[in-house]
Amino acid sequence: MKGKESDWQVAKHDKLDPMWIVLLIFCQFNLEPHSEVVQTWRAYLLETRAEPTQRALKRSEFYVPRFKRIFKDHGVPENLVWVALVESGFKPSDSNPSGAQGMFQFKTETAVAFGLVVDGHRDERNNPFRAADACAKYLSYLFEKFGSWDLALAAYNLGEGDLRRAMALHGSQWHQVRDFLREETQAFVPKIKAAALIGNDYLAQRPVRTKPVHEYLVKPGDTLYSIAKLFEWDVEELMEFNGIDDNTIDIDQVIVIPVRE
Repeated sequence: MKGKESDWQVAKHDKLDPMWIVLLIFCQFNLEPHSEVVQTWRAYLLETRAEPTQRALKRSEFYVPRFKRIFKDHGVPENLVWVALVESGFKPSDSNPSGAQGMFQFKTETAVAFGLVVDGHRDERNNPFRAADACAKYLSYLFEKFGSWDLALAAYNLGEGDLRRAMALHGSQWHQVRDFLREETQAFVPKIKAAALIGNDYLAQRPVRTKPVHEYLVKPGDTLYSIAKLFEWDVEELMEFNGIDDNTIDIDQVIVIPVRE
């Protein structure tokens, strides 16, 4: 999420009106599978970015089924869970130089506004399931403000203020305003659609049941080696499950560990 933090003012978004959830469910997110631009991004993810995409898809098996339930509970289209593939490759503790953090790339102010704890002791942006809940709330909020899922995604990437300014000049529909936004945001929406097409195809070839996982909260003195030994996994396997590139872990970081079948 690259947008500005201070474009919106919200208090709490813990609960949604049930009637609003029904409305959201009926407003579907069109993946546009025959769109040339969506197919271009599909090819990019599967060919140019083949290795990181395949690794992200493997990690998605542990998250997406549960994410989809979370999004559905908030009235958000299930296909929007694939934001995590584009934003972080399903890496729970992924970080960005802009200050965005976690699987859904929240900045601090946005994360706190949508229910996550971010302080000197805990950063729930790195908890994939808490972050998924906050992402669903945020997308629902953006849909309420902009009236379409394409525009909600654009605001997620760009920031509300910049999107509103472009809409004031060029029109209130995604197809009207799209070409006047920065290139990253123009690409973000079709890239999410391409990721959803790829991800759904991938999971359709695998068991649909949710894979059980432990959510281990890192304590003082823990190392990846000690955690791997505790759960009888190799360190390299834990690193792959969690998208960790080196042996560094932080206190209160959530390590997701598959339950052995």
